[in-house]
Amino acid sequence: MRGATSIVVGGGIVGAATAWELARAGMDVLLLDAGAFGAQSTAKSAAIVRCHYSNPEVVRMAVHSRDQFRQLPLRLDCDPVYTRCGWLFLLDAESAPLALANAEMQEQEGVDLVEVDDLEAYLPGVEESGIAYALYEPDSGFADALAATNAYVDAVRALGGRALPSTPVEALACEADRVRGVRVGGELLECDTLVLAAGPWTRRLAGEAGLELPLEITREQDVVFATAPEATIPSSLSSQIDRVYVRPAPEYGEAHLLVGRGFPKQYELVDPDGYDEEVDASFEQDVRERLVARLPRLAGMRPVAARVGLYDVTPDWHPILGRVDGLDGLSLAAGGSGHCFKLAPAIGELVAGEILGRPPAYADVRSFSLERFAEGREFRSTYGGNRA
Repeated sequence: MRGATSIVVGGGIVGAATAWELARAGMDVLLLDAGAFGAQSTAKSAAIVRCHYSNPEVVRMAVHSRDQFRQLPLRLDCDPVYTRCGWLFLLDAESAPLALANAEMQEQEGVDLVEVDDLEAYLPGVEESGIAYALYEPDSGFADALAATNAYVDAVRALGGRALPSTPVEALACEADRVRGVRVGGELLECDTLVLAAGPWTRRLAGEAGLELPLEITREQDVVFATAPEATIPSSLSSQIDRVYVRPAPEYGEAHLLVGRGFPKQYELVDPDGYDEEVDASFEQDVRERLVARLPRLAGMRPVAARVGLYDVTPDWHPILGRVDGLDGLSLAAGGSGHCFKLAPAIGELVAGEILGRPPAYADVRSFSLERFAEGREFRSTYGGNRA
């Protein structure tokens, strides 16, 4: 097996998008994944797409990425992967002023927003107690995470790049202050540039090369409920009050919902090579009770599926992107913190743009550098925790 000018380690949505950006610029690219492309954190993402963030750069990245998901059939010659059903955000009285200030900033950055007066029209059957404010993004929704990833992988191959599943990277190969390549099956695959986008496995691979990354790996659960004969909800939903996120789940059939828990909650730190992949009965009961309290008409919904994935979490819940000072040839695309499916097209463009010397105008990859933690440049979030 031969190396490439650029090797991307990790074939989730972030790695696949980055590899495509490099390939379409004419670079010789090799994309490697230990298993099937997109089968780990990406496939287990809720894949909700929304633009409500605290920092203008991230808002611009979210808007750009949402546009890319919508246009993917035109850009990659693939089937549609995006469902534009809207995204609804519910807030209590304490957080309402913060959301209003965020909304004003977001509108300046190009986000189309609606301040909701008639909540019943957007969320039929809603129990409105405790809701002080609601925002709606009509152009947001959700995507098919696995289909989007595979569309990028297929597009890499169509451009002449190589994409190899079931090809685990054993270690990064370094010499002095430079990355030379990766070791696969005891063989050295050399490259000029290595992009490490291995999600929860990034910390281990980087650590073996002497680079300590501030990443914690958390176990995250989602449950899918069938709601028939009741209709599902019409849009994706995040409730700051109830600490849940919800979206229609048509991939499981008509009248299905995917439900997960948001901040604040108890985070369970795990080893990515050994964790419980069965959803806790207590978790299933908890999210059901929270959703039914807000939507009593769904009291008869039934659990039909569940899944457990992993987040790789940074101290400020924002990704670590780009080159690393003191280790030439290495670029990072890690630390998704549960947000980076929806930001993946922009992340791919930022990381590849730095390598190619073609930085996009909407964000600066150095804002997300590893060095920000030592330099006191951490991101700050309006609501705290992981509502970035």
